[in-house]
Amino acid sequence: MAGKKLIPPDGLKIDFQPSPRQYELWKLLQPECPVCGGKVEQRLVGFDQNRNPQYKPCCTNCNNSNIPQLILGGGAAGGG
Repeated sequence: MAGKKLIPPDGLKIDFQPSPRQYELWKLLQPECPVCGGKVEQRLVGFDQNRNPQYKPCCTNCNNSNIPQLILGGGAAGGG
């Protein structure tokens, strides 16, 4: 069986259009600024009581620091 590849069925058409909420979640999962699309870097903002460095994500282009660090998504389709 080694070397065999999957072959798509004839007439297969994938038509995926995410809902506005799905698109919003997808954008938040991207490694870029959700405002301008710029590169996000972790900037040192200080140290905690144990002298561990504390970082905050910040856009290098627009200096936006309101970038989600924990994103939760879920739910069930057709529940109820």
